Order: sequence, then C-alpha cells, then structure tokens
Amino acid sequence: MSERALSPSRLATYATCPRQYEYGYVQDVNTPDRTELYLNQGTIYHETIEDVCDATERADDASTIHERAMRVFDEKWNEHSSRDDYESNAHREYQRVENRAAIDAFFDPDGGDGVEHARQSVATEVWVTCEIDGRALHGKADNVIRTDDGLHVFDYKRNTRGVISSGTAEYLADHLDGEAHEPKRVRNAFQTATYVEGVKNEPFYEDGTTVRFSFYGLLNRTSFESTPDGYAVSVSGYPRETTDIYEDHRDTIWALIRTAHDGITGEAFAPEPFEVINEEACPDCDYREMCPERLSEEVRQ
Repeated sequence: MSERALSPSRLATYATCPRQYEYGYVQDVNTPDRTELYLNQGTIYHETIEDVCDATERADDASTIHERAMRVFDEKWNEHSSRDDYESNAHREYQRVENRAAIDAFFDPDGGDGVEHARQSVATEVWVTCEIDGRALHGKADNVIRTDDGLHVFDYKRNTRGVISSGTAEYLADHLDGEAHEPKRVRNAFQTATYVEGVKNEPFYEDGTTVRFSFYGLLNRTSFESTPDGYAVSVSGYPRETTDIYEDHRDTIWALIRTAHDGITGEAFAPEPFEVINEEACPDCDYREMCPERLSEEVRQ
C-alpha cells in the first residue's frame, strides 16, 4: 500500500476546489471557529453505536440491547455535550431529547435496525485501505455487519438529505466534465468506493463475498408535538444504499478519484474550471478573502 493514501474527505475537498484543499491541508491556514454542536452530537451517536455493537453478542435479546443503548447514550451525552455549544439550556435539552429519541428508535426492541446491526457487527470504527491503479485510499468505516448475503458497511449520519441517489448519480459525469459542481455527491461516491474496495482487504473478508455500502440517517424524520408537560419528539431513521450506484458508475467514479488524487499528489491547486467553482464554491469558502483567483475575478468585474 502506498504511503500516500488519501481519505474521501480530502479527495472531496479537492473536488470542491483545489485551492481550498491547498489552504486547508497543505498550508494549514486557520479559519474562523465553527460551532462544535453538531460535531459533538455526531461523536455522541457514533460512540454510542460503537460501544453497543462491541458489547453485544449475537444471542443478546432485543430488550437488553435497547437498554444498553439508552444507558450508553446518557453516558456519552454527559461526556461530550457542552453547555457552551448551545444558545440556552432549553436548546440543549431539546437537542438531548431529539438525539436520545434517534437512539431509542434505532435500537427499538420491536424492529429497530440497530438491534441487528449490533448482533451482526464484525467490526466498528475500522480503518480500511485499498489501492487501484496506484491510487491509495483509506477511510474509517463506522460499522461492518455480516448478513446472509455477505458484508454490509454502514456510515451513520444525522440524515441522508442530499446524499447521492440513483436519480442524481448522473451528475457525477457532469462534475467530471466541468459542466456542473457536485462535490457532496462526489464525496458520497468516493466514500462508497473506499469502503466497498477497502473492506475486501480486511481479515474478516472472504474471497467472493458480496460487499454492500449504505449511508444511514439516524434522524431522517423528526416530528415535534406539544404536550401538557412540555413536548414530545419522535424520530425515525433509514438507510440509503449506494452499492448499485458504484457498480453502475464505476468508471466515472474512478476517473473522479484519479483526477483528485493526481491533483493532490501532483500539487496542482489552480481551480479549474474556475467559472463553475467561483459560482458554486466561493460564496461559502472560508478562504475567499485571500484567494488570488477570486480576488482577480472581482478586479476584472
């Protein structure tokens, strides 16, 4: 394996804008502080799922798994949730209730997907690596479960809004050709490729085993209802599988990987095509006030 293995996150930053990659990863330019709220929440539900899966035996009954999950969530919330991240105590309490409801639904003993995810888990938070055509990739898989059909890799997210689908996968080719700017969906494609191929190099993989990959949104549906005592929050989650997208668009995805990988390793950081990047990426970029390409464009205007 090459020492220059790149993560889907790094590749996706380059796909967003090569100059953004240079400032963020090469020059390590400091940017304004961003809220830690959702980062901390992600840590809480990721560590909750990891600890529950690691502690669960295949024979554990659903109620035991559920009780374990709720206990671990409370511990993780107390460990990682900071009052400073919230506008008020009420805001923090609402977020606690919402995230707790997500774990409650995921590990619901009456059919929650998390029960089987825990029972069938063979590895959590596992670093996987692969190399194709001399381009090395690596990434951390949240959970790998063994099913009757093979191995299924999951990436747990707050929700799957905007995640690549069969209806939007055609935009990958447009991004490759410079006709559109789709870095989020390109990132989803990079993640799918990394985990599907990377798991094949793990000791628990057996030759010929089918490997699937899904993003799982824990809070895909959230509803809020007032009650005499305050309010109630209901949450449900579900997966979005991208395995078929990878198979159907493999050539395009690996062309995108080669473009980003070669650009990073070759230190090619000029934004191309700049017209598209300027329109789509510059407005939200933390480095826009120091970017020579953007500043030059403003001068020309």
